Amino acid sequence: MSPDWLASRVTVVIMGIIGPIYFFLLMFFIPQMTPFGDPWLDFVFHFIAAPTVFSVPWVGTIFYQRYRLANTIHIMDETITSVPLRWRVFYGANAAFILMVFILPMAAPIIALIEGLVVAGHVFYRVGVGKMGGGKPAAFLGVIVAIGLCILPALVMIEFFPMYIDLWASILQNWTDFWLNITYGVAQCLVNALSFGAPVYFIYYGAKEYDKGLYGEVYTKTPTSWIRFGEFVIFIIFLFVYLPPIPTPLGVLPFLDLSILFTNYINYISLGIVLIMVLVKMVLKVKGDSTMGGASNIVVIGLFLVVELFFKTNLILISSIIWLAFIVYAAIAIASYLRASPRELY
Repeated sequence: MSPDWLASRVTVVIMGIIGPIYFFLLMFFIPQMTPFGDPWLDFVFHFIAAPTVFSVPWVGTIFYQRYRLANTIHIMDETITSVPLRWRVFYGANAAFILMVFILPMAAPIIALIEGLVVAGHVFYRVGVGKMGGGKPAAFLGVIVAIGLCILPALVMIEFFPMYIDLWASILQNWTDFWLNITYGVAQCLVNALSFGAPVYFIYYGAKEYDKGLYGEVYTKTPTSWIRFGEFVIFIIFLFVYLPPIPTPLGVLPFLDLSILFTNYINYISLGIVLIMVLVKMVLKVKGDSTMGGASNIVVIGLFLVVELFFKTNLILISSIIWLAFIVYAAIAIASYLRASPRELY
């Protein structure tokens, strides 16, 4: 099995582990559901039963679709391999944020109920009509088991939806008032940091091409780990400079709140670097390098610059960029899933 195929299978396993952890942690960040009025029963329902109802369909779906999901990940990786790492990180981080905050909490109860109904129907058929040979006793037992499989997911959905819809309104308000700017700032710092690292990759790419032309072999090795470490350091510095102070349960994080430096200087420097590199590629007719992102880099950074012009008066543009990132990533994932084979491939 190739390393790429192995990595896709490891990713599926990680997804199966992260899902239940996410659902159990989610229960600590939302108001407690109290369907019974008894402290102990409500505690068990909120912190054990509800996350279990969310997690079982997640794990079951991943297990039964494990080959297709692994093939989907492999196809996605092949599809976006020519996209620079900085854009893969940008789109992936935004997609993960939108998925965990807005999509999964609302979709999980519905999925749990639907899969509960499917399993209930299967149990009813197998017990009431199938192996036990039919008849009223078997049919009655099948109905009881089927209803039992549906009651808990239905109760969780009934209790969870009204509570989370109210919480969602609060999340949207906080998202618009504060956290949207934080998310946008993190994304902007990431884009700029990785754009600053792109010329270094390109220099080493040029050195490799020189080696091939002069010696017929490549002697220059790109220090990818060191470049990524440098980009990470730049990203952390940019975050410290850009973000406003952020309140946390452990205290206020003392960021400098100097986003004006990005508006007036850093964004334009980043865009200038990309423009120069694109011109160099055009002049030198470079086709094999994908470290700069080409037109996509210009478009996204250009969107950041346009957003900055309306930053104080129109937050819809910022939100649109983040949701667009999610939609792009989701569209690639859906298209890859539809193409993926349900069989194990090597």
